[in-house]
Amino acid sequence: MFPDEPAPKERKRPNHSHKPKPSRKQIIKLVRASLGEIDEARYRRLMREYETEQRDLEPQVEKSKSDLETFDQKAVDLRLLLKTVREQTDVKELTPALVNSLIERIEVHNNDKYDGHCHVKVDIYFTVVGMMNVPDEKEIQAMMEEMKNNPKSLKLVS
Repeated sequence: MFPDEPAPKERKRPNHSHKPKPSRKQIIKLVRASLGEIDEARYRRLMREYETEQRDLEPQVEKSKSDLETFDQKAVDLRLLLKTVREQTDVKELTPALVNSLIERIEVHNNDKYDGHCHVKVDIYFTVVGMMNVPDEKEIQAMMEEMKNNPKSLKLVS
């Protein structure tokens, strides 16, 4: 962390996984307490609806847990990336440790021959960021021209 940066606050998510599912007797007790005495047919219908709802919700809960784990992993990856970037603000030499901490994977595709030259596509997936599209020469020139023509539209990032 930088000296003038406030310390991040730790947020705790509630852990609902420790709560046991209500038993059939507890459900009957709750229904009777809220609705009074009900007949057997109505009770059976309510129980079928409850059980159907529980079956429908189980896949959603599992997907939400999976999404949460993925999000947590990305948050950890982002913290590691920020830590590495802050440690390596003045890089004099590219070391294997630095490359391993900043790059998730590199994909080298088959070569294509056209225009009398051999071209090989290389995709670099940076940690957390994913695949980053590097602008080509024409895109860079267009951006520079736009900045030159309209300098007030630039926003400074600090």
